[in-house]
Amino acid sequence: MDPAVGTRGPADLHVLDGRISHPPADSEPEKNLSAEGLYVAPGFLDLQVNGGGGQAFAEADAPSLQAIADSHVAGGTTGFLATAITSPLSAMRRALETVRRADHPAVLGMHLEGPFISPKRAGAHNPRHILTPSREELVRLLEGCEELVRLVTLAPELEGAGDLIENLLAAGAVPALGHSDATYEQAMESVRRGVRSFTHLFNAMRGFHHREPGAVGAALDADAFVELICDGVHVHPAAVRLVARARGFDSICLVTDAMAAAGLSDGEYSLGGLPVTVRDGVARLADGTLAGSTLTMNQAVKNFMDYTGCSLPEAVRCASLNPARLLGLEQRKGSLEVGKDADLVIFNDELTVHYTIVGGEIAFSQEESGVLGDRF
Repeated sequence: MDPAVGTRGPADLHVLDGRISHPPADSEPEKNLSAEGLYVAPGFLDLQVNGGGGQAFAEADAPSLQAIADSHVAGGTTGFLATAITSPLSAMRRALETVRRADHPAVLGMHLEGPFISPKRAGAHNPRHILTPSREELVRLLEGCEELVRLVTLAPELEGAGDLIENLLAAGAVPALGHSDATYEQAMESVRRGVRSFTHLFNAMRGFHHREPGAVGAALDADAFVELICDGVHVHPAAVRLVARARGFDSICLVTDAMAAAGLSDGEYSLGGLPVTVRDGVARLADGTLAGSTLTMNQAVKNFMDYTGCSLPEAVRCASLNPARLLGLEQRKGSLEVGKDADLVIFNDELTVHYTIVGGEIAFSQEESGVLGDRF
């Protein structure tokens, strides 16, 4: 069995105490699950989830956080970063506290997308709440929740951002370039200082020009991860193909950047306190600015395969092992290897999810269309 994704040929995968295990010597399995005719893959890891199921992390309480998590588990996601975009410091602190109290096994921590971003590239972020990078503001934001924050998106060209990158690394968080007007040289320097990823590549950053390659050019040239929102709206399929050819399949991380409408119908929603209209599955502010997506990870994987012509294992790698490596979780997650967490997704040729298993428990079943909790 390929550790990236199982084939549909005869194969057994054993789970014991929430981890993938060797076959038991002489005991009957507690539970059998047949996946005949289906694929078994490591669960998808999403680095950027703003909300889902009608709820947003910015306003989430415990029940609504559960609803968000369950909506993404149904798309094959077994681990994700709850994402808070640029908002008043008090609101971002509330989101941190809510996630800190969360007990859903799919919640891996927080992604702070801001508030240390460029006003020139604010996108759907409210520019009134952007802060100048400083250690003092970072301490105010993270105090008591330092270990919870796994990823921070910032604009490295801002004054004080270089020192902030070092502060984030010292706190155990991954610095990422995003919502940035950085030049090529500034972006490359930020990678040398510790930036390890480019948040939703192409979107809300200085674009490519042949005489000034910008942040996009740096992302294609640097030894760092790049995130892609493969919904066919945020990034043209041809641009996705160009990234795949330039960077290969070892440094791309597929993300949803999902907002509250993920998994729901068109209508009126909000993101970071700003009103959002979803029409034909596309979320926009009143001025037309894209405001997150309604994408699910299984659809992102399928789209990536369609756009690039890559193999299923290559696409799954971009949704599982690569984000695990970025977060330093590759010893526990991201592939089907003995000893790793039994976080699995089982799907058909169309990437329709039949089962999602988190920590050895069936968290979603298409047959039951809901959360089960049966343990292997």
